[in-house]
Order: sequence, then structure tokens, then C-alpha cells
Amino acid sequence: PAIDADVLSDFAVFAPWAAGALIDPRHGCDGSDISPAVSWTGLPAGTAEVAVALVDDSEVSNDGRPLVHWVLAGLDPSIDRIGEGEVPLGALQALNSFGAVGYTGPCPGPGETHAYVLTVFALGQQLELSDVTPGGEMIDLVATVSLDSTSTVGTATR
Repeated sequence: PAIDADVLSDFAVFAPWAAGALIDPRHGCDGSDISPAVSWTGLPAGTAEVAVALVDDSEVSNDGRPLVHWVLAGLDPSIDRIGEGEVPLGALQALNSFGAVGYTGPCPGPGETHAYVLTVFALGQQLELSDVTPGGEMIDLVATVSLDSTSTVGTATR
């Protein structure tokens, strides 16, 4: 029988919330709106760069894409974590769906619960992008050079 490489992969992402659980309000618009700590293990061989993205899987923007809350790229594969509110030296942050460079936290409408997907991408080459690259465009570029990715989901309610 064929071996399923996905089953053998130990590439995993770790967020400060359990899979499917509520994201601490301090990471959202009703709190400090600070980016969460993120860590990962098991980058595949050949990883040249790491990227991280947080998108609202429950809502789409005017262009039909999920709302991009954060895209961070240019991370050295020798690191395996980002601290809360941290942007490592040499990293770049995309323009999110709210017109800001960097992180804008979860902020569903009153009475709504949204699902947010946090993904770590292992890239096979370095990207030559800038901080003003639109988030959706950066995610598309990241996906085209990604060797592998791993995700977890958190929810937010207002």
C-alpha cells in the first residue's frame, strides 16, 4: 500500500487557544488587539522561509476572499516561534483587509461567532515582497511556493 505522507508529517502549529476554542479577547478588537504567540514544529526539509497568516473563515471581503487579519512572511526557518505582539527582525507584514500593515484582531459583529484560521506555511523559496503587499495577494504568492502548511482554528464571539 502507498504511504500517505500527510500522516507521517510532524509539521504542526500551536496557538494560545485549543483547536476550535475561543481566542482570548485580548487578541481582538475588544481587547488589546495584539497578535497571538505562535509556534510550530516539524518544518519540512528545504524550507527557505516561513510565513504565518490569520484569516476570518466566516466572512469574505469585497473581492470574494476571506478577510485577512494578518500575514507575516520572511521568517527565518531557524526560528520556531513568534512571541505575542512580536514581529521578528527581517520579517514583513502584509496590508490586511482593514487597510493596516500588520495585525488587526478578530472582531465579529455583535451576536456573531466567527472562525479564524491560523496557518503556518513552509516556503521552498524566499519571497521578495514589501510591507504594502495586499494580504490576499501575499497569501496567494505564499501558497504557490509553499512546500507544506499546517493550520488550527479558533473562534471569536461578540
